[in-house]
Amino acid sequence: MFTPYLYESQGIEISLSNSEIDTVFWNAAAPGVPTEGIKDFLGYLKNKGIRTGVISNISYASSAVAERINRLLPENAFEFIITSSDYIFCKPNKRIFDLALEKAGLEPDEVWYIGDQYECDVKGALNAGFLPIWYIGAIDLPYTEDTNILTVKTWNEIERYMEG
Repeated sequence: MFTPYLYESQGIEISLSNSEIDTVFWNAAAPGVPTEGIKDFLGYLKNKGIRTGVISNISYASSAVAERINRLLPENAFEFIITSSDYIFCKPNKRIFDLALEKAGLEPDEVWYIGDQYECDVKGALNAGFLPIWYIGAIDLPYTEDTNILTVKTWNEIERYMEG
């Protein structure tokens, strides 16, 4: 939603779709690299038959997000990718989590939510009735560990927790 405003407000006309503009800009500004261990973790979930999906607060078009995820993690089995750019709500608002539940056909107590932002992901998941897991392996910021929330630095820690 922001892309058309940004360019049109400056009188810039681009012959690409908004999604294509998002993809070109995002790839140039931040090429993206999978976090260490994520490919193996997603493979583990897939082999266990554990369903997965994505809820993102990113402002880029969901098709740009899907393109990046599918390019960087081609073996993923995400059933859906929800971006706040496509809906009026963003995390931590419960409604975006409810939308994911609707898409998955699940109840809140059947869902684990892994996220890297405390305010949006952990608090949002808690408010929606999910089991939150705070993944801090990609964070380069100071944080205060919440002893009531499973906090992990590696994807392997989640796998070990699931096996235990």
